[in-house]
Amino acid sequence: MRSLASSGTWVLTALAAMSCRAQLPREVPSASSGSAGSAALPASAAPATPQPDDGPPPDAEIITDRVLAMNASHLGRPPSTFRTGHVTARAAPKPVKTAQGYEVKFGSAMITTPTVYDRKVLVSGGFNSRQLFAFEATTGKPVWGLALDDDGPSNPACDQGVCVINTESCTIFAIAADTGKHLWSWWLGDPLTSAPTIAGGRVFTSFPAAGTADGKPLPAGASHVLAAFDLQKGTSLWQLWLDSDVMSSPVAAGEFVYVTTFAGTVIKLEQATGKVRYAMKASATSAPVVQFQDGVESMYYTRRGDAEQGSAEEMIIRADHNEPKTRYKAARKKAAYIDKKVQFDSDYAVEASAADSGNGFGGGAPASANAGMAAQNVGVKSVSSMQGFQGSRVLRLGARNVNTMGDEVIATDAETGSVLWREKVSGDLAAGGALATAPVPAGNSILYVTLGGDVQRRDAANGKLLKGYQVGGRVRSQPVLAGGWIYIGTDDGRLVAIDTKDPTVDGWPTWGGNAQRSGVAPLTR
Repeated sequence: MRSLASSGTWVLTALAAMSCRAQLPREVPSASSGSAGSAALPASAAPATPQPDDGPPPDAEIITDRVLAMNASHLGRPPSTFRTGHVTARAAPKPVKTAQGYEVKFGSAMITTPTVYDRKVLVSGGFNSRQLFAFEATTGKPVWGLALDDDGPSNPACDQGVCVINTESCTIFAIAADTGKHLWSWWLGDPLTSAPTIAGGRVFTSFPAAGTADGKPLPAGASHVLAAFDLQKGTSLWQLWLDSDVMSSPVAAGEFVYVTTFAGTVIKLEQATGKVRYAMKASATSAPVVQFQDGVESMYYTRRGDAEQGSAEEMIIRADHNEPKTRYKAARKKAAYIDKKVQFDSDYAVEASAADSGNGFGGGAPASANAGMAAQNVGVKSVSSMQGFQGSRVLRLGARNVNTMGDEVIATDAETGSVLWREKVSGDLAAGGALATAPVPAGNSILYVTLGGDVQRRDAANGKLLKGYQVGGRVRSQPVLAGGWIYIGTDDGRLVAIDTKDPTVDGWPTWGGNAQRSGVAPLTR
Protein backbone atom coordinates (compact mmCIF):
# COMPACT_ATOMS: atom_id res chain seq x y z
CA MET A 1 0.00 0.00 0.00
CA ARG A 2 2.97 2.32 0.01
CA SER A 3 5.92 3.28 -2.15
CA LEU A 4 8.89 5.54 -1.64
CA ALA A 5 9.19 8.68 -3.75
CA SER A 6 12.62 9.98 -4.76
CA SER A 7 11.97 13.18 -2.80
CA GLY A 8 11.92 11.12 0.40
CA THR A 9 8.17 11.35 1.05
CA TRP A 10 5.92 8.36 1.52
CA VAL A 11 3.37 8.11 -1.27
CA LEU A 12 -0.01 6.57 -0.55
CA THR A 13 -1.03 4.17 -3.28
CA ALA A 14 -4.40 3.13 -1.87
CA LEU A 15 -6.62 5.43 0.21
CA ALA A 16 -10.02 3.90 -0.27
CA ALA A 17 -9.98 1.57 2.74
CA MET A 18 -8.47 4.24 5.06
CA SER A 19 -6.32 1.53 6.61
CA CYS A 20 -2.60 0.95 6.53
CA ARG A 21 -2.63 -2.82 6.61
CA ALA A 22 -0.44 -3.91 3.73
CA GLN A 23 -0.17 -7.45 2.44
CA LEU A 24 3.34 -8.01 3.71
CA PRO A 25 5.23 -11.32 3.71
CA ARG A 26 4.71 -13.30 6.89
CA GLU A 27 7.19 -15.19 9.03
CA VAL A 28 7.22 -17.08 12.34
CA PRO A 29 5.02 -20.20 12.40
CA SER A 30 1.82 -20.41 14.43
CA ALA A 31 1.90 -21.87 17.94
CA SER A 32 0.24 -24.99 19.24
CA SER A 33 -2.09 -25.14 22.19
CA GLY A 34 -0.93 -25.30 25.82
CA SER A 35 -2.56 -25.56 29.23
CA ALA A 36 -3.70 -22.60 31.30
CA GLY A 37 -2.98 -22.12 34.99
CA SER A 38 -4.80 -20.38 37.81
CA ALA A 39 -3.45 -17.42 39.79
CA ALA A 40 -5.16 -17.42 43.18
CA LEU A 41 -4.11 -15.26 46.15
CA PRO A 42 -1.00 -16.88 47.67
CA ALA A 43 -0.11 -16.80 51.34
CA SER A 44 2.50 -14.19 52.22
CA ALA A 45 6.03 -15.56 52.21
CA ALA A 46 8.49 -14.77 54.97
CA PRO A 47 11.13 -12.20 54.04
CA ALA A 48 14.29 -13.83 52.76
CA THR A 49 17.66 -13.24 54.40
CA PRO A 50 19.56 -10.77 52.19
CA GLN A 51 22.22 -12.61 50.21
CA PRO A 52 24.51 -11.31 47.46
CA ASP A 53 24.27 -13.04 44.09
CA ASP A 54 27.44 -15.09 43.65
CA GLY A 55 29.71 -14.75 40.66
CA PRO A 56 30.87 -11.80 38.59
CA PRO A 57 28.27 -9.69 36.80
CA PRO A 58 27.95 -10.43 33.10
CA ASP A 59 29.60 -7.88 30.89
CA ALA A 60 27.61 -6.04 28.26
CA GLU A 61 29.47 -5.57 25.00
CA ILE A 62 29.85 -1.91 24.08
CA ILE A 63 28.74 -1.53 20.45
CA THR A 64 28.55 2.25 20.14
CA ASP A 65 30.79 2.18 17.06
CA ARG A 66 28.48 -0.29 15.31
CA VAL A 67 25.39 1.82 15.95
CA LEU A 68 27.21 4.94 14.74
CA ALA A 69 28.42 3.08 11.63
CA MET A 70 24.85 1.96 10.87
CA ASN A 71 23.83 5.65 11.04
CA ALA A 72 26.76 7.05 9.03
CA SER A 73 25.88 10.05 6.86
CA HIS A 74 26.80 8.35 3.57
CA LEU A 75 24.23 5.58 4.11
CA GLY A 76 20.51 5.72 3.49
CA ARG A 77 18.61 8.00 5.85
CA PRO A 78 15.39 7.10 7.68
CA PRO A 79 12.18 8.68 6.34
CA SER A 80 11.13 11.96 7.96
CA THR A 81 8.04 12.89 5.92
CA PHE A 82 4.83 10.91 6.34
CA ARG A 83 1.19 10.93 5.32
CA THR A 84 -1.39 11.92 7.89
CA GLY A 85 -3.95 9.77 9.68
CA HIS A 86 -7.63 10.50 10.29
CA VAL A 87 -10.10 10.35 13.17
CA THR A 88 -13.86 10.80 13.51
CA ALA A 89 -16.02 11.27 16.59
CA ARG A 90 -17.94 8.30 17.93
CA ALA A 91 -20.08 7.56 20.97
CA ALA A 92 -18.38 6.03 23.99
CA PRO A 93 -19.92 3.05 25.80
CA LYS A 94 -21.61 3.77 29.12
CA PRO A 95 -20.16 2.59 32.44
CA VAL A 96 -21.79 0.05 34.73
CA LYS A 97 -21.62 0.69 38.46
CA THR A 98 -20.08 -2.05 40.58
CA ALA A 99 -19.62 -2.59 44.32
CA GLN A 100 -16.02 -1.45 43.93
CA GLY A 101 -16.50 1.46 41.50
CA TYR A 102 -17.43 0.97 37.84
CA GLU A 103 -16.61 -0.97 34.69
CA VAL A 104 -16.76 -0.19 30.98
CA LYS A 105 -17.10 -3.04 28.51
CA PHE A 106 -15.67 -2.54 25.02
CA GLY A 107 -15.22 -5.68 22.95
CA SER A 108 -13.46 -8.93 23.75
CA ALA A 109 -9.87 -7.93 22.91
CA MET A 110 -7.15 -7.19 25.46
CA ILE A 111 -7.20 -3.67 26.90
CA THR A 112 -3.72 -2.29 27.48
CA THR A 113 -2.73 -0.05 30.40
CA PRO A 114 -4.98 3.05 30.53
CA THR A 115 -3.80 6.58 31.39
CA VAL A 116 -5.30 9.05 33.86
CA TYR A 117 -4.77 12.68 32.92
CA ASP A 118 -6.56 15.90 33.85
CA ARG A 119 -9.28 14.01 35.82
CA LYS A 120 -10.01 11.76 32.86
CA VAL A 121 -9.11 8.16 32.17
CA LEU A 122 -8.06 7.53 28.56
CA VAL A 123 -8.29 3.98 27.31
CA SER A 124 -8.08 1.98 24.11
CA GLY A 125 -11.06 -0.01 22.89
CA GLY A 126 -8.73 -3.01 22.56
CA PHE A 127 -6.08 -4.48 20.28
CA ASN A 128 -8.68 -5.43 17.65
CA SER A 129 -10.42 -2.05 17.77
CA ARG A 130 -9.87 1.36 16.19
CA GLN A 131 -11.20 3.21 19.20
CA LEU A 132 -9.92 5.60 21.85
CA PHE A 133 -12.09 6.95 24.67
CA ALA A 134 -11.98 9.39 27.58
CA PHE A 135 -14.15 9.03 30.69
CA GLU A 136 -14.48 11.06 33.85
CA ALA A 137 -12.03 9.34 36.15
CA THR A 138 -14.25 8.94 39.23
CA THR A 139 -17.67 8.45 37.62
CA GLY A 140 -16.96 6.76 34.30
CA LYS A 141 -19.13 9.32 32.51
CA PRO A 142 -18.10 9.47 28.83
CA VAL A 143 -16.23 12.65 27.83
CA TRP A 144 -15.31 11.91 24.22
CA GLY A 145 -14.78 9.00 21.84
CA LEU A 146 -12.80 8.62 18.63
CA ALA A 147 -12.80 6.21 15.74
CA LEU A 148 -9.27 5.97 14.31
CA ASP A 149 -8.39 4.85 10.83
CA ASP A 150 -5.99 2.22 12.24
CA ASP A 151 -6.34 -0.51 14.84
CA GLY A 152 -4.53 -1.52 18.02
CA PRO A 153 -4.16 1.71 20.09
CA SER A 154 -1.33 1.71 22.63
CA ASN A 155 -1.15 3.10 26.14
CA PRO A 156 -1.37 6.93 25.86
CA ALA A 157 1.34 9.35 26.99
CA CYS A 158 -0.06 12.75 28.03
CA ASP A 159 1.63 16.10 28.73
CA GLN A 160 0.97 19.81 28.10
CA GLY A 161 -2.66 19.08 27.23
CA VAL A 162 -1.73 16.58 24.50
CA CYS A 163 -2.12 12.79 24.54
CA VAL A 164 -0.16 10.68 22.07
CA ILE A 165 -0.76 7.06 21.12
CA ASN A 166 0.60 4.62 18.59
CA THR A 167 -1.71 2.27 16.77
CA GLU A 168 -0.36 -1.17 15.98
CA SER A 169 -1.47 -0.48 12.43
CA CYS A 170 0.39 1.90 11.82
CA THR A 171 -0.04 5.56 12.89
CA ILE A 172 0.98 7.87 15.72
CA PHE A 173 -1.87 10.19 16.80
CA ALA A 174 -1.70 13.38 18.90
CA ILE A 175 -5.05 14.27 20.50
CA ALA A 176 -6.19 17.21 22.63
CA ALA A 177 -6.82 15.70 26.05
CA ASP A 178 -9.80 17.91 26.92
CA THR A 179 -11.84 17.57 23.72
CA GLY A 180 -10.43 14.67 21.72
CA LYS A 181 -9.55 17.04 18.87
CA HIS A 182 -7.15 15.58 16.32
CA LEU A 183 -3.97 17.69 16.44
CA TRP A 184 -1.59 15.77 14.17
CA SER A 185 -0.81 12.21 13.10
CA TRP A 186 1.68 10.35 10.93
CA TRP A 187 1.50 6.95 9.26
CA LEU A 188 4.92 5.60 10.30
CA GLY A 189 5.12 1.92 9.38
CA ASP A 190 3.50 -1.46 9.83
CA PRO A 191 3.38 -2.62 12.61
CA LEU A 192 4.09 -0.34 15.61
CA THR A 193 4.67 -2.38 18.78
CA SER A 194 5.87 0.25 21.27
CA ALA A 195 4.05 3.09 23.06
CA PRO A 196 5.29 6.70 22.70
CA THR A 197 7.06 8.76 25.35
CA ILE A 198 6.92 12.52 25.99
CA ALA A 199 9.66 14.69 27.53
CA GLY A 200 10.76 18.29 27.08
CA GLY A 201 8.07 19.05 24.49
CA ARG A 202 9.19 16.13 22.32
CA VAL A 203 7.61 12.78 21.46
CA PHE A 204 9.85 9.73 21.15
CA THR A 205 8.68 6.63 19.34
CA SER A 206 9.85 3.83 17.05
CA PHE A 207 8.65 2.32 13.80
CA PRO A 208 9.71 -0.18 11.10
CA ALA A 209 11.12 1.33 7.93
CA ALA A 210 10.38 -0.32 4.59
CA GLY A 211 12.80 2.01 2.84
CA THR A 212 14.94 5.12 3.13
CA ALA A 213 14.25 8.78 2.53
CA ASP A 214 16.82 8.98 -0.26
CA GLY A 215 16.11 5.67 -2.01
CA LYS A 216 19.32 4.00 -0.83
CA PRO A 217 19.18 0.50 0.69
CA LEU A 218 18.62 0.14 4.42
CA PRO A 219 21.94 -0.01 6.28
CA ALA A 220 23.03 -3.53 7.19
CA GLY A 221 21.42 -4.60 10.45
CA ALA A 222 18.79 -1.85 10.47
CA SER A 223 15.09 -2.70 10.61
CA HIS A 224 13.53 0.05 12.75
CA VAL A 225 13.84 3.74 13.50
CA LEU A 226 13.79 5.73 16.72
CA ALA A 227 12.32 9.16 16.01
CA ALA A 228 11.64 12.42 17.82
CA PHE A 229 8.74 14.75 16.96
CA ASP A 230 7.63 18.13 18.28
CA LEU A 231 4.76 17.49 20.70
CA GLN A 232 2.56 20.42 19.62
CA LYS A 233 3.18 20.45 15.86
CA GLY A 234 4.34 16.94 14.99
CA THR A 235 7.45 18.27 13.23
CA SER A 236 10.10 15.61 12.66
CA LEU A 237 13.21 16.46 14.71
CA TRP A 238 15.63 13.54 14.29
CA GLN A 239 15.80 9.81 13.49
CA LEU A 240 18.14 6.92 14.33
CA TRP A 241 18.37 3.45 12.81
CA LEU A 242 17.83 0.55 15.26
CA ASP A 243 18.47 -3.20 15.08
CA SER A 244 14.83 -4.03 16.04
CA ASP A 245 11.79 -2.38 17.58
CA VAL A 246 11.81 -0.65 20.96
CA MET A 247 10.68 -2.82 23.85
CA SER A 248 7.62 -1.31 25.63
CA SER A 249 8.53 2.42 25.36
CA PRO A 250 11.51 4.76 25.20
CA VAL A 251 12.52 6.10 28.62
CA ALA A 252 13.38 9.76 29.25
CA ALA A 253 15.61 10.76 32.19
CA GLY A 254 17.50 14.01 32.63
CA GLU A 255 18.54 15.29 29.20
CA PHE A 256 18.66 11.82 27.74
CA VAL A 257 16.42 9.17 26.23
CA TYR A 258 17.14 5.46 26.65
CA VAL A 259 15.79 2.48 24.73
CA THR A 260 15.96 -1.28 24.97
CA THR A 261 15.36 -3.01 21.65
CA PHE A 262 13.88 -6.47 21.22
CA ALA A 263 17.36 -7.59 20.18
CA GLY A 264 18.51 -6.79 23.74
CA THR A 265 20.47 -3.67 22.81
CA VAL A 266 20.44 -0.70 25.22
CA ILE A 267 21.13 2.78 23.79
CA LYS A 268 21.50 6.18 25.46
CA LEU A 269 20.92 9.32 23.35
CA GLU A 270 20.58 13.05 23.79
CA GLN A 271 16.90 14.05 23.69
CA ALA A 272 17.53 17.29 21.80
CA THR A 273 19.77 15.95 19.03
CA GLY A 274 19.54 12.16 18.91
CA LYS A 275 23.32 11.96 19.40
CA VAL A 276 24.31 8.51 20.65
CA ARG A 277 26.18 8.54 23.98
CA TYR A 278 26.58 4.76 24.15
CA ALA A 279 25.10 1.50 22.94
CA MET A 280 25.59 -1.90 24.51
CA LYS A 281 24.68 -5.43 23.49
CA ALA A 282 23.24 -6.48 26.83
CA SER A 283 20.66 -9.25 26.20
CA ALA A 284 18.28 -6.84 27.97
CA THR A 285 14.74 -8.08 28.59
CA SER A 286 13.05 -4.92 29.89
CA ALA A 287 12.97 -1.18 29.41
CA PRO A 288 15.66 0.46 31.57
CA VAL A 289 15.06 2.53 34.71
CA VAL A 290 17.53 5.39 35.16
CA GLN A 291 18.06 7.57 38.22
CA PHE A 292 20.50 10.42 38.77
CA GLN A 293 21.54 10.75 42.42
CA ASP A 294 24.60 12.39 44.04
CA GLY A 295 26.30 12.75 40.69
CA VAL A 296 25.84 9.06 39.83
CA GLU A 297 23.74 7.84 36.92
CA SER A 298 22.41 4.41 37.84
CA MET A 299 20.59 2.17 35.38
CA TYR A 300 18.55 -0.88 36.34
CA TYR A 301 17.29 -3.44 33.83
CA THR A 302 16.77 -7.17 33.50
CA ARG A 303 18.82 -9.26 31.14
CA ARG A 304 18.72 -12.75 29.74
CA GLY A 305 21.20 -15.49 30.49
CA ASP A 306 21.20 -19.09 29.31
CA ALA A 307 21.98 -22.10 31.48
CA GLU A 308 24.28 -24.87 30.31
CA GLN A 309 21.33 -26.95 29.11
CA GLY A 310 20.09 -24.01 27.04
CA SER A 311 17.11 -22.99 29.17
CA ALA A 312 16.54 -19.26 29.67
CA GLU A 313 17.53 -17.43 32.82
CA GLU A 314 16.92 -13.82 33.84
CA MET A 315 18.61 -11.47 36.31
CA ILE A 316 18.54 -7.86 37.45
CA ILE A 317 21.48 -5.67 36.43
CA ARG A 318 22.68 -2.35 37.82
CA ALA A 319 25.05 -0.38 35.61
CA ASP A 320 26.53 3.03 36.52
CA HIS A 321 28.04 5.99 34.66
CA ASN A 322 28.55 6.55 30.95
CA GLU A 323 30.82 3.58 30.24
CA PRO A 324 28.48 2.00 31.49
CA LYS A 325 30.08 -0.02 34.29
CA THR A 326 28.14 -3.04 35.55
CA ARG A 327 27.81 -2.92 39.35
CA TYR A 328 25.98 -6.16 40.09
CA LYS A 329 23.63 -8.90 38.99
CA ALA A 330 20.80 -9.94 41.30
CA ALA A 331 17.93 -12.42 41.66
CA ARG A 332 19.20 -14.72 38.93
CA LYS A 333 16.58 -17.39 38.20
CA LYS A 334 15.21 -19.80 35.61
CA ALA A 335 12.96 -17.90 33.23
CA ALA A 336 10.51 -20.09 31.33
CA TYR A 337 8.38 -16.97 30.91
CA ILE A 338 10.83 -15.60 28.30
CA ASP A 339 11.93 -18.95 26.86
CA LYS A 340 10.56 -19.50 23.36
CA LYS A 341 10.67 -23.29 23.83
CA VAL A 342 7.99 -22.86 26.50
CA GLN A 343 6.21 -19.75 25.28
CA PHE A 344 5.58 -20.90 21.71
CA ASP A 345 3.37 -23.72 23.08
CA SER A 346 1.52 -21.55 25.62
CA ASP A 347 -2.13 -20.53 25.66
CA TYR A 348 -0.99 -16.92 25.43
CA ALA A 349 0.79 -17.59 22.13
CA VAL A 350 -2.42 -19.09 20.72
CA GLU A 351 -4.51 -16.16 21.98
CA ALA A 352 -2.03 -13.60 20.62
CA SER A 353 -1.98 -15.35 17.24
CA ALA A 354 -5.78 -15.17 17.12
CA ALA A 355 -5.65 -11.46 17.98
CA ASP A 356 -3.15 -10.95 15.16
CA SER A 357 -5.49 -12.71 12.73
CA GLY A 358 -8.22 -10.24 13.64
CA ASN A 359 -5.90 -7.42 12.55
CA GLY A 360 -4.90 -8.98 9.24
CA PHE A 361 -1.90 -11.05 10.35
CA GLY A 362 -3.37 -14.49 9.69
CA GLY A 363 -0.02 -15.82 8.50
CA GLY A 364 1.98 -14.57 11.48
CA ALA A 365 3.88 -11.38 12.21
CA PRO A 366 5.07 -9.55 9.08
CA ALA A 367 8.77 -9.54 8.20
CA SER A 368 8.85 -5.80 8.96
CA ALA A 369 8.19 -6.52 12.65
CA ASN A 370 11.52 -8.35 12.93
CA ALA A 371 9.71 -10.68 15.34
CA GLY A 372 12.53 -13.20 15.22
CA MET A 373 14.58 -10.92 17.48
CA ALA A 374 11.76 -10.74 20.02
CA ALA A 375 11.22 -14.50 19.87
CA GLN A 376 14.87 -15.25 20.52
CA ASN A 377 15.30 -12.77 23.36
CA VAL A 378 11.98 -12.75 25.25
CA GLY A 379 9.88 -15.54 23.73
CA VAL A 380 7.14 -13.51 21.99
CA LYS A 381 6.53 -13.76 18.26
CA SER A 382 3.23 -12.05 17.39
CA VAL A 383 2.41 -8.38 16.91
CA SER A 384 -0.10 -8.56 19.76
CA SER A 385 2.35 -10.07 22.24
CA MET A 386 5.14 -7.71 21.15
CA GLN A 387 2.90 -4.69 21.76
CA GLY A 388 1.70 -6.19 25.04
CA PHE A 389 5.16 -7.11 26.32
CA GLN A 390 5.95 -5.21 29.54
CA GLY A 391 8.65 -7.52 30.85
CA SER A 392 10.25 -7.81 34.29
CA ARG A 393 10.71 -4.07 34.52
CA VAL A 394 12.06 -2.72 37.79
CA LEU A 395 10.09 -0.30 39.98
CA ARG A 396 12.58 2.04 41.69
CA LEU A 397 11.11 2.62 45.15
CA GLY A 398 13.25 4.49 47.69
CA ALA A 399 16.15 2.31 48.82
CA ARG A 400 14.77 -0.79 47.11
CA ASN A 401 13.71 -2.10 43.73
CA VAL A 402 10.68 -4.33 43.20
CA ASN A 403 9.82 -6.25 40.05
CA THR A 404 7.83 -9.23 38.84
CA MET A 405 9.98 -11.99 37.35
CA GLY A 406 7.62 -14.58 35.89
CA ASP A 407 6.17 -16.38 38.89
CA GLU A 408 7.67 -14.20 41.64
CA VAL A 409 7.55 -10.62 42.87
CA ILE A 410 11.03 -9.80 44.15
CA ALA A 411 12.36 -6.90 46.25
CA THR A 412 16.08 -6.13 46.12
CA ASP A 413 18.34 -3.59 47.77
CA ALA A 414 18.94 -0.91 45.12
CA GLU A 415 22.50 -0.31 46.26
CA THR A 416 23.76 -3.87 46.63
CA GLY A 417 21.28 -6.08 44.78
CA SER A 418 20.70 -8.29 47.83
CA VAL A 419 17.29 -9.97 47.81
CA LEU A 420 15.12 -8.53 50.61
CA TRP A 421 12.00 -10.63 50.05
CA ARG A 422 10.34 -12.62 47.33
CA GLU A 423 6.69 -13.55 46.98
CA LYS A 424 5.63 -16.54 44.89
CA VAL A 425 2.69 -15.92 42.53
CA SER A 426 0.37 -18.90 42.15
CA GLY A 427 -0.31 -20.20 38.69
CA ASP A 428 1.19 -22.15 35.82
CA LEU A 429 3.84 -20.56 33.59
CA ALA A 430 2.57 -22.80 30.79
CA ALA A 431 -0.27 -20.27 30.49
CA GLY A 432 2.31 -17.97 28.92
CA GLY A 433 4.08 -14.79 29.98
CA ALA A 434 4.36 -13.61 33.57
CA LEU A 435 1.87 -14.58 36.28
CA ALA A 436 1.51 -10.99 37.50
CA THR A 437 1.88 -7.47 36.17
CA ALA A 438 4.75 -5.14 36.91
CA PRO A 439 4.24 -3.60 40.39
CA VAL A 440 3.31 0.04 41.02
CA PRO A 441 3.90 2.14 44.19
CA ALA A 442 1.08 3.00 46.61
CA GLY A 443 2.39 4.88 49.64
CA ASN A 444 4.73 2.54 51.51
CA SER A 445 3.35 -0.44 49.65
CA ILE A 446 3.35 -1.94 46.18
CA LEU A 447 0.39 -3.11 44.14
CA TYR A 448 0.11 -5.53 41.23
CA VAL A 449 -2.51 -7.71 39.53
CA THR A 450 -2.11 -11.45 39.03
CA LEU A 451 -2.86 -13.11 35.72
CA GLY A 452 -5.98 -14.54 37.36
CA GLY A 453 -7.29 -11.05 38.17
CA ASP A 454 -6.39 -10.68 41.87
CA VAL A 455 -5.26 -7.18 42.83
CA GLN A 456 -2.71 -7.53 45.62
CA ARG A 457 -1.37 -4.70 47.79
CA ARG A 458 1.73 -5.62 49.80
CA ASP A 459 4.03 -3.93 52.26
CA ALA A 460 7.09 -2.80 50.31
CA ALA A 461 9.38 -3.54 53.27
CA ASN A 462 8.51 -7.20 53.78
CA GLY A 463 6.00 -8.33 51.15
CA LYS A 464 3.16 -8.85 53.64
CA LEU A 465 -0.30 -8.88 52.03
CA LEU A 466 -2.27 -5.81 53.11
CA LYS A 467 -5.35 -5.75 50.88
CA GLY A 468 -6.87 -7.55 47.94
CA TYR A 469 -9.51 -6.91 45.28
CA GLN A 470 -11.01 -9.02 42.51
CA VAL A 471 -11.14 -8.03 38.85
CA GLY A 472 -12.95 -11.10 37.55
CA GLY A 473 -10.82 -11.83 34.49
CA ARG A 474 -7.28 -12.20 33.21
CA VAL A 475 -4.92 -9.21 33.39
CA ARG A 476 -1.53 -8.78 31.72
CA SER A 477 -1.16 -4.97 31.65
CA GLN A 478 0.23 -2.82 34.46
CA PRO A 479 -2.52 -1.07 36.49
CA VAL A 480 -2.48 2.67 37.13
CA LEU A 481 -3.32 4.65 40.28
CA ALA A 482 -4.79 8.14 40.69
CA GLY A 483 -6.78 9.88 43.45
CA GLY A 484 -7.44 6.73 45.46
CA TRP A 485 -8.61 4.76 42.41
CA ILE A 486 -7.09 1.75 40.65
CA TYR A 487 -7.64 1.44 36.87
CA ILE A 488 -7.07 -1.88 35.12
CA GLY A 489 -7.39 -3.07 31.53
CA THR A 490 -8.44 -6.72 31.30
CA ASP A 491 -7.79 -9.37 28.67
CA ASP A 492 -11.52 -9.77 28.04
CA GLY A 493 -12.12 -6.18 26.92
CA ARG A 494 -12.99 -4.24 30.11
CA LEU A 495 -11.81 -1.16 31.93
CA VAL A 496 -12.18 -1.87 35.66
CA ALA A 497 -12.12 1.12 38.06
CA ILE A 498 -11.82 0.42 41.81
CA ASP A 499 -12.37 3.13 44.42
CA THR A 500 -10.11 2.22 47.36
CA LYS A 501 -10.99 5.40 49.31
CA ASP A 502 -7.30 5.53 50.25
CA PRO A 503 -5.49 8.74 49.17
CA THR A 504 -2.11 6.98 49.16
CA VAL A 505 -3.28 4.98 46.14
CA ASP A 506 -2.07 7.70 43.81
CA GLY A 507 0.80 8.97 41.70
CA TRP A 508 1.12 6.30 38.98
CA PRO A 509 -1.25 7.48 36.23
CA THR A 510 0.23 5.67 33.21
CA TRP A 511 2.59 2.87 32.20
CA GLY A 512 5.99 3.63 33.72
CA GLY A 513 4.50 6.19 36.12
CA ASN A 514 4.59 9.28 33.90
CA ALA A 515 4.84 10.46 30.31
CA GLN A 516 8.62 9.98 30.53
CA ARG A 517 8.09 6.27 31.45
CA SER A 518 10.71 6.72 34.19
CA GLY A 519 9.78 3.74 36.39
CA VAL A 520 10.80 5.73 39.47
CA ALA A 521 8.30 6.23 42.32
CA PRO A 522 7.56 9.88 43.19
CA LEU A 523 9.89 11.37 45.81
CA THR A 524 6.96 11.92 48.18
CA ARG A 525 6.82 8.16 48.62
